[in-house]
Amino acid sequence: MTQRYQVTLKIFWVLFIVLLALFGYDKLIKPDQIERMHWILLGFQVIPLMAFLPTLLKPTSRSFQWFCFTLLLYFIIAVVNVFTPGMYYLGIFESVIIGLLFIASMMLGRWKMRS
Repeated sequence: MTQRYQVTLKIFWVLFIVLLALFGYDKLIKPDQIERMHWILLGFQVIPLMAFLPTLLKPTSRSFQWFCFTLLLYFIIAVVNVFTPGMYYLGIFESVIIGLLFIASMMLGRWKMRS
């Protein structure tokens, strides 16, 4: 693979881990969540992303493309969070991370298809 593919793949994994950590922070560390529901809500956010893990570890262009479609749903939720009172900065950070992850995933899928 090319140098830019390897660098973008590393950036992709860093952003993926940051996004998972951000979801963990939002549901487990922030004190304004309902106590009994935080694990369930975290599961609803994390399980769809983790479902892609086996295909992302053995990357194909299709796995990156489907991951991009899934990220669009997360981006919609992040934009709604921007306009939710008390979640402005978290929504902005989520939107930026998801946007960068989307771009990295789309470029990785494109470069993988060409090789």
